[in-house]
Amino acid sequence: MIMRARASLHGFRQIGPLMTLWFLLDTLLGYLTRARILALIVHEADALAALDPMLPAGFTADVRTPDAMGNLSAACAAELRQDFLDEASNTGDRCIAILEDDRVVSFQWLSAGLTRAYEDIWIGFGPRYLNGYNSFTAPSHRGKHLNRSGVVLAAQMLAVPNGKGLAGFIRASNRKSLLAHARVSPNFPGIVLVWPYGRQGLHVYVSPAGRYTGVKLVRRPAPGASTVAAARVPPSIPKSAGSLQR
Repeated sequence: MIMRARASLHGFRQIGPLMTLWFLLDTLLGYLTRARILALIVHEADALAALDPMLPAGFTADVRTPDAMGNLSAACAAELRQDFLDEASNTGDRCIAILEDDRVVSFQWLSAGLTRAYEDIWIGFGPRYLNGYNSFTAPSHRGKHLNRSGVVLAAQMLAVPNGKGLAGFIRASNRKSLLAHARVSPNFPGIVLVWPYGRQGLHVYVSPAGRYTGVKLVRRPAPGASTVAAARVPPSIPKSAGSLQR
């Protein structure tokens, strides 16, 4: 019990006092209202290009598409449901897959359009950024910081070659993801408060520090109105050649 408390305290120190406050508030809101808090994360192209991805020895990285993910570990296969892959394919999304022995054990997805923040709320960013989302590492390979490697490689292999930075979000009550981001950068440039109401209404507040990202949020169209969502999606990510091996 004491060890667990110490680990939690150390984690809160890593994400900082302000982000700890947002974590506690978002957790509380989850019990009381439909309002939610998202922490924005932004990596500029020049900063990302200089980072060492620190991919462990024996692992490789490659750009994959939804219809050509290759040999997936059991945990990754369970995480990538067919409905998600269909959505990612329709919007031209790509991912950085990290492999061990030609088997995908971790991935980080990138989109030029809107992606799900919640079941009925979609999020996107301005033209200067690709939207980094849905990062996952198989439980058997956690502790190797593959999530950090995936974020840096996603930027260097897809975002930077296209002259873009990398933006994304973390649900403020997701402490594990906040800690994973803190290993890449201690900065959280802004927060977004979203409060859905009625069938399609949405109140959105973006903190001044995060508005330069061009972040936008929309409610998911009603069933049968998928063409509305498609009209909001920018062109797909251009292809990037090559893979990385360590």
